[in-house]
Amino acid sequence: MRVAFFVYPWAMQSPGGGEIFLLKTKEALEKQGVQVKLFNQWEDKLKDFDILHVFGSVKDCLGLMETAKNLHVKTALSPIFWSTFNRSLHEYGSFSTKTKMILRHSVKRFFPIMPSARRKMLTIADALLPNSFSEAEQVEHLFAIKKEKMYVVPLGVDEKFHQAEATEFIHKYQLKDFILSVGRIEPRKNQLSLILALKGSGKKIVFIGNPVTGYEAYYQLCRQSAENTLFIDRLEHSSSLLASAYAACSVFVLQGWFETPGLVALEAGLAGAKLAVTRDGSTREYFKDYAEYFNPANLLSIKTAIEKASAKPKNNQLPDYIMKNFLWLNCANATIEVYRKLLS
Repeated sequence: MRVAFFVYPWAMQSPGGGEIFLLKTKEALEKQGVQVKLFNQWEDKLKDFDILHVFGSVKDCLGLMETAKNLHVKTALSPIFWSTFNRSLHEYGSFSTKTKMILRHSVKRFFPIMPSARRKMLTIADALLPNSFSEAEQVEHLFAIKKEKMYVVPLGVDEKFHQAEATEFIHKYQLKDFILSVGRIEPRKNQLSLILALKGSGKKIVFIGNPVTGYEAYYQLCRQSAENTLFIDRLEHSSSLLASAYAACSVFVLQGWFETPGLVALEAGLAGAKLAVTRDGSTREYFKDYAEYFNPANLLSIKTAIEKASAKPKNNQLPDYIMKNFLWLNCANATIEVYRKLLS
């Protein structure tokens, strides 16, 4: 079984959860004996592979998917998709930007068969691998795609986070029992709302992540609005300091406008952190009653969820639940089953 992995060209310039998902899936599949190659457009030929697996339904990947179709190479697509009115209405940006976002979402909601590059990708793919049943429903309703070719493949997490120790981070920064947020700093991740929600509360916030190119002004606004806040540059996924930060924090917050479901929250949960997460996306499907949920557009809702999570005692229920259901081996096995169906 020879599989080519592909993603939009600039993905690795500012890697996040989607890119970690791709790389960790590759690693887990290879441990199960699947030959996986990161497709090199300058050297590789699609005809040398059994399956083309694309990560993210970004229009720049459409041309290669169409070529694979013409060459009778099976295509699998992990959409990594979510769309909400909440984000369109409240996200940081100009009136024209918000208007365009509202119009795009409205078209998908009320005219799902409207042609678009994303809908064409979803249509021509031989199999769709959403990361949750709720994502599958979004794809079905917003693009008029039949569920018959959708196979839910859950995200995974590294088992190493279960052994994370708080000591390294506490020793380096002289901090413990703080509020932690990890991810690219950009409007979609909604860091500004977290800052404003906790203003005057006395709670220490730690952000780990770099600003996305083009959103430097948003990053500066976050820094100017912040009090009692530490900004740390992005840490490599393999960094022991990242794992230690998860273990050292009091509450891990996932404040994005939506998450599917937020790989960093799975990692933090496995490390023993208490969770306060956005209600939008597939978070409830993953975290069930193990997290506190909030409306990312409501500052009081954010603050209240964090306070409720802070008041809880730490226990092993969430780490045990994640260990049982969301390791990368689970993700690899589910993916292999889809590949086998395609090749049969």
